[in-house]
Amino acid sequence: MLSKRSLKERFTIELAIGMIAMLIIVLISLSVYFYSSIMGHIKNELNAEAKNITLQYLKEEPYNSNQDLSPLNGLSPYKITISNNSTKKHLDSVITPLKKDERKFYLLKESFLDDKMLLEIERDITQESKYIRTMYYMITFILITGILFILYYSTLLSKKIMSPLESLTYQFTDMHESLLHKIDTKELPNEFATLADTVNLLITKVKTSIKYRQELYIGTAHELKTPLAVMRLKNQITLMKYKKHDSVREALEQNIESIDTLNAMIHNLLEFGRAEGAQFEQPERLNLIRLMASKCEEYELLAHSQERDFIYHFDIPHFRINVQPLLFMQIFQNFIQNALKFTPKGGLVSLDTRMDSDNFIIEIKDEGEGIDENKDLFAPFQRSVQSTGAGLGLFLAKNAAESMGVTINLKNSKKTKGAIASIAFPLNRFLLKD
Repeated sequence: MLSKRSLKERFTIELAIGMIAMLIIVLISLSVYFYSSIMGHIKNELNAEAKNITLQYLKEEPYNSNQDLSPLNGLSPYKITISNNSTKKHLDSVITPLKKDERKFYLLKESFLDDKMLLEIERDITQESKYIRTMYYMITFILITGILFILYYSTLLSKKIMSPLESLTYQFTDMHESLLHKIDTKELPNEFATLADTVNLLITKVKTSIKYRQELYIGTAHELKTPLAVMRLKNQITLMKYKKHDSVREALEQNIESIDTLNAMIHNLLEFGRAEGAQFEQPERLNLIRLMASKCEEYELLAHSQERDFIYHFDIPHFRINVQPLLFMQIFQNFIQNALKFTPKGGLVSLDTRMDSDNFIIEIKDEGEGIDENKDLFAPFQRSVQSTGAGLGLFLAKNAAESMGVTINLKNSKKTKGAIASIAFPLNRFLLKD
């Protein structure tokens, strides 16, 4: 059953049904008209011939049954027979169809001379029947050809009518959710231009709202950093006045730790504000493998400074796509830093890439204690047991992934100790479209 929600299919079928019905009605009307005209003309000829015979040749009374009709048949294209009307029944130009040896005829019977005599005129209509049959074949051919053309034209017309909606849909998809830009209304029909203008107004409001929220985050975070810095400095100065095991000193140290935690949260708020701004960054076409390789050299030095090892391997030398570098680096850097943080000293962090039938996948493996898979670590302020951060890093990574159109995942390794963080790029989005 056709879905009522498929406007394109409904329009195609309803248009095709209407045009086919009209074509059938026109062809049937024409066939009936031509058949009636041809056969009606033949019947009129028979009636005229009968009238002519009765008026011109049969005025003699009493009628001589031995009258020679060969001159009459010679002058007429019809077979004419005159006989006694034994039934005395009145017949007024009765025409009936006959068939003899695969040939077709019309037979007119008419009584005259006070119904004493019977006139029979036989007309061969075989040729006309062939013409009519040929006409039916032509009408059938026209009907089939017309139906095929109507189906094709209906599909073509429905595509043409729906093309503005498809254009709008493509432009919406091309925005990559958070990469908002106004819709081009130059090529749209007037009926859709109003809709596009409304959407453009909505996009403007959304961009203004996001920009305001970004400025609010960054402004608030900057305003909080100054008093916290002052508080931390005063606590440090006061801390120097007390001995090591003094209870006041312990309270001051706890205050400093709390201030450091607040500073970390403020730093994440600043990162969140910058991330929202990065969502409006225009994608760049670049080799993702080369970008990661340049960053991995830096992470290798960082890992060695933290007494850890970092290795990386790329299965393919090139993966050129359109991507927003800031958003990608936010995810990539977060996963690498988390892997280094949770891997114990002397441990190994590895980065690998692979490709399956649907995705290009980046995997970062660590040798830490693993994660609690029952928790949603991508939720804001959700932290693992070993974490000392504010719990916003993975939340920001998730937002960046949704903006880019990639899929990220975090799970425990089944073969070895530790966790695996992955970034999957759908090939149908990043290769076929780009």
